[in-house]
Amino acid sequence: MATYRDKNTGVCISTDSELAGDWIPIEEFKKEYLLTVSEIKAKLDELGVEYDSKANKSVLLDLLIANEG
Repeated sequence: MATYRDKNTGVCISTDSELAGDWIPIEEFKKEYLLTVSEIKAKLDELGVEYDSKANKSVLLDLLIANEG
């Protein structure tokens, strides 16, 4: 059985099935996923990364991860 955490809501679930999409194995869950949308936008601003102001947390987080190195 594996435990997964939703990267948008933080909800955890244990299941025998393999989950995809916004569900990430708990051991791969990074601290970045715990940031709020405002915190992610602030970090993107610091890095000089442009983003759609209407983008959801998942999209913003992907941009942050891709640009932090």
